Amino acid sequence: MGFYKNKNVLVTGAAGIAGHATVKKLLEQGANVKATVYTSKKLNIPDHPNLEIIKCNLHSYDKCLEITNGMDVVFSLVAYIRGAKSQVDAPIDLVRNNIVPAINMMDASVRSGVDRFGFIGSSTMYPDVSYPVKESEAYDSEPHPVYTGVGWMKRYCEKVIEHFQDISKTNFAIVRTTAMYGPHDSFNERGHVIPQLILKADKGMNPFEVWGDGTQVRDFVYVEDVIDALLLVTEKNPIGKAYNVASGTPTTVKELVETITKIYGYAPKFDFDTTKPTMIPKRLVDVSSIKNDLGWSANHTLEQGLTKTIKWFKENK
Repeated sequence: MGFYKNKNVLVTGAAGIAGHATVKKLLEQGANVKATVYTSKKLNIPDHPNLEIIKCNLHSYDKCLEITNGMDVVFSLVAYIRGAKSQVDAPIDLVRNNIVPAINMMDASVRSGVDRFGFIGSSTMYPDVSYPVKESEAYDSEPHPVYTGVGWMKRYCEKVIEHFQDISKTNFAIVRTTAMYGPHDSFNERGHVIPQLILKADKGMNPFEVWGDGTQVRDFVYVEDVIDALLLVTEKNPIGKAYNVASGTPTTVKELVETITKIYGYAPKFDFDTTKPTMIPKRLVDVSSIKNDLGWSANHTLEQGLTKTIKWFKENK
């Protein structure tokens, strides 16, 4: 069964997109999983003898100490998410609601003697460049202005990890993702671009409204691929070194929406609305490091991942 069999593993933010995928994979590999949830979102996984679900607030440091006690591995996956709409709403609490639980869990894991700690970083931390950016360029200049808050929050978390890696016996793994999507994503007004577009396609919208002019470029990566990478780095190379994790395939928003409507079986007229908030023009990452070091590459094409995501959404809406 491999490295995680019989390990005591804590997964925070288990009700989210990454949390669901992580819990499922760990149970498949024979781990004893403790999963935390906080909001009204629930962990939609069948009862399992190796799964314990705990509702707790990770803003409480004492609670973090309590749940990390006796754990071998911790995956810190709590994420307070906002999509393009956040550029209008400008939620002040975005940074606090991400950084406090993350730092609490890092500190508590070190104090509790946890062996390994897995963290999902973000490509939002990178400087504003249009080419596939390497891990080593993370701090070369400021993040894109749109990503100032979340980008610096992720940078800070990684610097804390770097510090704890040096001064403690806990070993840290970091993967930096691009635009992750899949089952259990936020299919509401807070969701990122793919859930928003799926919601529109599911209603058969025609003309089909798309925010922006459709030329923005992203690397959309399926959640199972991200978690495969996270578990691999945590097992094989948890030395505080960050790895980019993405599909390696650039996709424009226009190509994305065409793929989604193709899966839904119709070809609407697209209405590109350039007055609405949109993403930065281009964000790609270089994935050669994790491939060279650990032999990892994504298993899903965009169409394969979207097909699985849409199937799940139809079954669970």
